Amino acid sequence: MKRRHESRVAAFLSSVAVELTDKQATDLSRQVEDESVDFAVVVALRKELAALKHYFPELVPISSTSDSTRTYLRGTIPTRRGGSYRVVATLLHSMGNLDAAHATSDLIHKWKPRFVLVNGIAGGISRKDQGFGDIVASTSIFYYELSKVRPNHQEHRARQFQADPILVDGILNLTDSTWRAHLPSRPDGKSASAIEPRIHVGPIASGEKVIASSEAAQELRSLQRDLIAIEMESAGVASAAFSAVKKVGFLTIRAICDFADGKKNDMWQEYAAYSAASCLRSFIESRPVSLSEGAWPKSVASVAATKSRISIAQRKKLFDELCTAFDMEEFKNLCFLLGVDIDEIPGDRKSARVRELILLFERRDTLHVLEEAVDERTR
Repeated sequence: MKRRHESRVAAFLSSVAVELTDKQATDLSRQVEDESVDFAVVVALRKELAALKHYFPELVPISSTSDSTRTYLRGTIPTRRGGSYRVVATLLHSMGNLDAAHATSDLIHKWKPRFVLVNGIAGGISRKDQGFGDIVASTSIFYYELSKVRPNHQEHRARQFQADPILVDGILNLTDSTWRAHLPSRPDGKSASAIEPRIHVGPIASGEKVIASSEAAQELRSLQRDLIAIEMESAGVASAAFSAVKKVGFLTIRAICDFADGKKNDMWQEYAAYSAASCLRSFIESRPVSLSEGAWPKSVASVAATKSRISIAQRKKLFDELCTAFDMEEFKNLCFLLGVDIDEIPGDRKSARVRELILLFERRDTLHVLEEAVDERTR
């Protein structure tokens, strides 16, 4: 294996006619290594993974290997300014920082990512200043569990993990708002707008507890004044990233599904998961860091990175045909025949699901497959 790797390096170097800078040499070494990525994404729940797969159809499962006990999805994600990133994602075996740390360590060992991103749902802090589905992105992770128990009180010894400053700058300056237009219908029937859901950036608390007490949430806020959210995995991810031989940058991008109080329930979890994944797609497409990977080698490429281009008239024609020529049962059958899980298409009305199906095939660069299936049905 070592000789095979060295021969590949030699083949690459033999094609280089000029002296490489340090950065070019680093980028070149990463391109030689098949199993290295720009971004690794960690999610804790199946509904978070479903949302991620919806907005990142390029991510496809790879066969498990003897040196891994985890399933990974990988793909090449294009950016709006040209070029692409290699991305890999994994679902934790269980909630909490312990499995998050183990999974991230495994992920870093196998994939050597430049950055690790945590995506999914979180509890908000302020019903007054935040809304369901709002994005919360970390400037730091506040691990609040460490403490010393004295006879009459508990002395907190919280630990802070700083998020990567380049990634923080990227989310602070995310100007693309189209991710909001791609969200499913809200449980309360309201629609997203050009400015909502909003993006909040600040410290996020991470611990081992599912918090459903406003008093407990406010106690955490008293320890970290600018706290914007509470969750259970980012401290483990950050700890593993900071403990790697070569430090890996990290950022958490989640969305609010409850407010960690007595009214906590699951009503907004799916919507929040989709909000977080849609925002993550726009964040990666905005090209927040320099490119280094490019496409996967052809031998392991998953899906073409280029997107289908379709005119407004074509999209309207396809949308109208799907809405009028198919009743809901026929629409479900069409999705089955096309290999699309109907449960992963958001929307409480057929028109909303039709729209999301078209967007899905556009992102996959396989819109012609959908058009051919509709043509065959409407002849």
